[in-house]
Amino acid sequence: MRAVTFLCLAATLLVIAQSESTTTEEPETTQDNDKSTTAGASTVSKTPEEIRQKIKEQVEALTEACKTQTKLTPDQTKIATNMAVPKTEPEKCFLECIYNGIGLTKDGAFNEQGARVLAQQRFTGAPDDLAKANTMIEACTKEVVVKDANEKCGLGRLVRECFVKNGVKINFFPKP
Repeated sequence: MRAVTFLCLAATLLVIAQSESTTTEEPETTQDNDKSTTAGASTVSKTPEEIRQKIKEQVEALTEACKTQTKLTPDQTKIATNMAVPKTEPEKCFLECIYNGIGLTKDGAFNEQGARVLAQQRFTGAPDDLAKANTMIEACTKEVVVKDANEKCGLGRLVRECFVKNGVKINFFPKP
């Protein structure tokens, strides 16, 4: 259950990050079952089921791209859906790739503003969960600081450590 909650949060953050793009490039259009969807433009799915499906598709695409980039095996990519702290360089780089993709990190640092926007979108209508997410964001803004420039992809590890540590403290993630 904890892994599902984390994946849903990450997926929601990805959708929001992609829909709030401020670039001037042409929006990306994809075809899915004869249904055209425009990412980054004003065409947005309205029903919860459509949103969940879009999130699932985007997370799958991001996970696949990060898996390819970091050369992880399918079994190793399971770290994206659990609360394990990465131990190997490829695992750290995989998580860093995902966190960059969803906007939790930017320019080699934890992205407080991006995290707050994403949490606001994800937890609209759930003020208790939003408060917990904001508590985690405040903690991670202070704690996620890359101190060892020689550690490749250390940001992926630091963000995960912060989420695990602070999520447990405030009972953010449901118990299995």
